[in-house]
Amino acid sequence: MQPRRLATHLNLQEFHSLKEELSQWRVNPQIQEMERERPGGIILGFVRGLRLSAKLIYAIREHLSPFDLQVDWGHLLTEDGNSCSPECDIIIHLPGHEREWNGHEHKIMDFKFINCRQAIAVISCKSFIRAVDRRYPSKLEPYVDKVFLFAECCEPNVVDRLKRSAESVGYAGFWYLYTCKQTTCECTVDPPQWEDFLHKLRSVVSEYIGRHR
Repeated sequence: MQPRRLATHLNLQEFHSLKEELSQWRVNPQIQEMERERPGGIILGFVRGLRLSAKLIYAIREHLSPFDLQVDWGHLLTEDGNSCSPECDIIIHLPGHEREWNGHEHKIMDFKFINCRQAIAVISCKSFIRAVDRRYPSKLEPYVDKVFLFAECCEPNVVDRLKRSAESVGYAGFWYLYTCKQTTCECTVDPPQWEDFLHKLRSVVSEYIGRHR
């Protein structure tokens, strides 16, 4: 059992550190006051979203390292290249891409256009989530079979509702980094559902590779 516990700790290390980093910005009194004065006008919210998806990409790359795959931010193209999907926060795909924007040696951004034939799954990332984007899975349907939903945080009393809602509209599931009570700024983590997220990703990848051998 000891090796399995060590492997679990290593797999979840990135999730623990990311929760500590992002939750500090969410519960910081000065940031909260700024956002109350200018709701929706603080750039930090947008940057936090990018940080979440970027760090998740790093964690997923590590977790899927036994497979010959790539994990990127970008758009999916139809097989004929004539149509482009909505933005995809995270794309798990076979090696290769059609085009890379700003993918130079000293990168500022690393955004890729990937043919849908190469795509295995997409992960939509949200910041503080109250309701599921019910249209996103249908928008991705022409490009990829599996769409996951992962949020930085949500209120603890809405987790079950969000899970049911996500599954009912076609997501492969809903997971979150931590829950946060807005009234008390109390943050709680649930590492077993992080494990479930990684297990589901690996299962989807294994199934895809098994079908295409």
